[in-house]
Amino acid sequence: MFQRLSKRDVLVVMVLVLVMIFFGYYYANNQARNLLWLKTYPIRAEFSARHISCSEDGPTWLADVLRYQTKYNNAPANQIAYIEPSGTLHHCENGYIGEYPLLSDSVTEQTRFRYASVTKLWTADAILQLVKDDKLSLDTPLADIISEIDAPKDARMMDITIRQLLTHRAGFDRYSVFGQDMFNIGKDICPNHINELNNITLGFEPDSKTSYSNLGYCLLGEVISRLNNQSYTDLIAQQYGFADSTLQFITNKPMTDEVSYNYVETGLTGVSDIYTEFNYEALASAAGLSGNAIDLAQQAHSMAAKPTPNILSIDPKSACDITQIAECYGYAMVTYQPQPNVPMVHYRDGNLFGLSSLVAIDEQGGVVALLSNGTADNVMEDSNKVKIMIYEHLTKR
Repeated sequence: MFQRLSKRDVLVVMVLVLVMIFFGYYYANNQARNLLWLKTYPIRAEFSARHISCSEDGPTWLADVLRYQTKYNNAPANQIAYIEPSGTLHHCENGYIGEYPLLSDSVTEQTRFRYASVTKLWTADAILQLVKDDKLSLDTPLADIISEIDAPKDARMMDITIRQLLTHRAGFDRYSVFGQDMFNIGKDICPNHINELNNITLGFEPDSKTSYSNLGYCLLGEVISRLNNQSYTDLIAQQYGFADSTLQFITNKPMTDEVSYNYVETGLTGVSDIYTEFNYEALASAAGLSGNAIDLAQQAHSMAAKPTPNILSIDPKSACDITQIAECYGYAMVTYQPQPNVPMVHYRDGNLFGLSSLVAIDEQGGVVALLSNGTADNVMEDSNKVKIMIYEHLTKR
């Protein structure tokens, strides 16, 4: 029987066997399949970079930023909104809501993205409003409001202030052995086991240095909740008019109008994802919001226009270097002024698996909001490049 097979038949059989082996291997090996998917990114990026939609008469640099994000920062879907100091709104979007180009709907200005740590703007603004309403001061000790802090083994815990929490100078070191964070690292403290604050040792002397802390902002969320006798999420939704916007707090499931995220787990299990990896109850006041770029820009614009202290304020007690783009934390944002006598711009950014967010506000009240469904390979270095790009456009006026 086999003697009657032609060379062509043998070749066809060999090709079919190889195809079966190829697909069988990638079907059975999730890690290999995910790595292969990552290698296809330049193809997906090319489709997305060619599919940019902008509002009429907007500045061309908005599309340039989206093109850069798509090609160099692993983000095939993006939104950007820009409110000029005059109040005029411009926006651009690109990419597709689903994973596969051309097979899913295009991203529009209404598509939902997760805000990650940009959520901290609402927490900081709500705290600063409590200060202006004389319900607390920046130097109020946290222990005066969080009664569970009653007998800490580290006595310095009793002296942590609202100011130190806002500026990430309270002594919580997310890189310590215990983590003191809510991203499934270290002890589970906030919001469900706050009494555990009595059992930890601070990572450094409060006010001696800056160390970015999600725990600190979770505790600020608790302060907001307790002083208003209302849950943090309900209060923020009411106070900031979420019913009239796309803004919503996230859960451990994707929302129906939400973009997909360009993230796959390349570890051995290959099963981690943005929806199941995080404790979203604990994330609420630190990284728990979602919405679109237009709503983000409009809310940030309103916050920046409030009387001081506001989200643009720099704490006079913090000795920091504003010539470095990621050094000087104010009450809500990082301030950047590369040289004296040049314009100043304030930033707040965020990252989770497969997504990044950024708000930039200049001294004249111009606001840029950028949402992306990907994360750069080198988060710090590459995100700073985008910040500098936006800085240069905002300060050309």
